[in-house]
Amino acid sequence: MKILIQSGFLALLFAFVVACAQAPTQDMPNWIENPKRSQAVGSCGAHALGKYKQKECAMTRARLELAARQGVQIKSLSLMSEQASSMRSSSTLNQQTIQEVNSKIRARLVDSYHDKAQDILWVLMEEN
Repeated sequence: MKILIQSGFLALLFAFVVACAQAPTQDMPNWIENPKRSQAVGSCGAHALGKYKQKECAMTRARLELAARQGVQIKSLSLMSEQASSMRSSSTLNQQTIQEVNSKIRARLVDSYHDKAQDILWVLMEEN
């Protein structure tokens, strides 16, 4: 009886070890939560047009993150003129404000990770 219990226990232990060895254990890369300062992470879920569009979507989101960090440059120029005569005066203010957004983002793909369980593609982009 004792041998039967030990055999059963060993069989269960062996089955457990085999099951654990076959289960894929992929942890998410650290860069998803902690990208470097010059890097941005973009993600995209399953895309109706396939894997290529899913990757393109994730890369676009990472580029948008990099663009948001660059911010907006504002230049302002003001010109004030005054005229006066004996009984009246007038003044005019010419003001011009220019808002520039640098729309060219140069970035390269550093790494990607596909979470197969949730079908989410993560990409890591870095500024050039």
